[in-house]
Amino acid sequence: MKNKFCQVICALLVLSGCASSTPKTTVYTLELDKLEDMVVEESLPVSVLVENCGVREAYKTKAIVASPAPYELTKRANAEWAESAGTLLNSTIQSYLAPRCGRVLPPDWKAKIAYDYSILVYLEAMTQVKRGKNWFAVLRLSYEVLPKKGGDAIVSGRFDKAVPLPDGDLGNYAATQSALAKEWLDNLLVRIKKAQD
Repeated sequence: MKNKFCQVICALLVLSGCASSTPKTTVYTLELDKLEDMVVEESLPVSVLVENCGVREAYKTKAIVASPAPYELTKRANAEWAESAGTLLNSTIQSYLAPRCGRVLPPDWKAKIAYDYSILVYLEAMTQVKRGKNWFAVLRLSYEVLPKKGGDAIVSGRFDKAVPLPDGDLGNYAATQSALAKEWLDNLLVRIKKAQD
């Protein structure tokens, strides 16, 4: 009887140990500074306010959103972004523009310091997509650059790109999303410079 009691206690301890261990969550971010062509030749003499990014409901959390089948969105298990997708994109825009513009302001400085332009972004998709056997990184957003004094946007547009991935690895996915964000930001900066001329 004593032997069976010990076995039951040991089994319960083992089971409780298994139940209490949670899988490790891997955290990803957008890392533009790891991309090779990040040289800044000269900064644009303007001050820019980066407004909080608007986002679809699925991107208001830290979850990495995947679409394993058409019309299906899920969250990747045991992996997440360092911040919600909108916040992550917002801080990435600020980091990218900081060495390239005279001054870059976060949204909460709107009433405190004068600025020339504000950037408004709406994130529609930042998704890891699987179609058939192939994986893709998808970044889709719309944007406007508005003068503080009012009037029409000096720059507006939409970025919508899907890049094939070698596999479903989240490291590859995060690196590709970083490259997509940089491609969009490079293009945005060129358009702002042209609007200044």
